[in-house]
Amino acid sequence: MARYAILLNAGPAGVGPPVNALQYALRLDDHGHEVSVFLDGPATKWPGELESMADHPLREYYDEARERSLIAGACGFCAHRYGVGDTCLDAGLRLYGGPDEHGPDVGRLATDGYRLLTVG
Repeated sequence: MARYAILLNAGPAGVGPPVNALQYALRLDDHGHEVSVFLDGPATKWPGELESMADHPLREYYDEARERSLIAGACGFCAHRYGVGDTCLDAGLRLYGGPDEHGPDVGRLATDGYRLLTVG
């Protein structure tokens, strides 16, 4: 089976792209593929936004992806820039990179055999 890294860049301003990204992750996982979802850019806002939105269309897919351990983490650089670094950590997400370094390292992911999918 293949390895996929889904880089979700779509934040709370829209619904379709983030829902699609998590549906892709879940379906790939259903078929036995290894999947890691990374929240990047404005998508780093989702953990905080979803805390108070139990009925949001993304919530069901986000919760299922978390239960399956498909959410690998968030970009530390973007999370800090959007002021949600602590929120991501409080949600149990690993931060890749930091205040001065963008993450995850997509070159390393590709070297490790991941196919990169970006959704924004």
